Amino acid sequence: MIVPAIVGLIAWKMARSWRARTSERHWLPKELQHAQLAFAEKTFRTWGPIRLIARADRGYRLKGELYLAEFKTRTRAVAYSSDVIELSAQRLVIEKSTGERVSEIGYVLAQDLSGKRRSVHEVRLLPGADVIALARRREAILKGRIVPRYTSSQGLCSHCAYRAECKPDLRDRG
Repeated sequence: MIVPAIVGLIAWKMARSWRARTSERHWLPKELQHAQLAFAEKTFRTWGPIRLIARADRGYRLKGELYLAEFKTRTRAVAYSSDVIELSAQRLVIEKSTGERVSEIGYVLAQDLSGKRRSVHEVRLLPGADVIALARRREAILKGRIVPRYTSSQGLCSHCAYRAECKPDLRDRG
């Protein structure tokens, strides 16, 4: 009785894994339908020219080049500038730590909160020099060497965790 239960459990797990892989494959952009999965949920590190650690959702290999894909669950099916920065940092870290070429095109795969609606957003990644400049600016802000600028997006400001510290006069407004 135990052996059939174990066999059944193994078969169920294999079927579930297969469904997840095939479901993900159908969600990929057309350009990556025949690409090979190079890695999933992998952390990369580099210490030069700046110290960066990035965890990449997926990397697909096609014609000697890696393509990055970032999975997002959110209420709106859009790619944000923060997604571009995240993918660009991943690109820099992967290129520096592995020596592999990573495409300047990345993909944000967004699904709604129910998981029923999915969309693919192709984004152009930032050059490495821009990622380094952003990292150095962030460090300078955190060390108090430069003053940050307010965002021009009211939506970002209204949902920011630092809103009360940054703009205390807006604390009680929508």
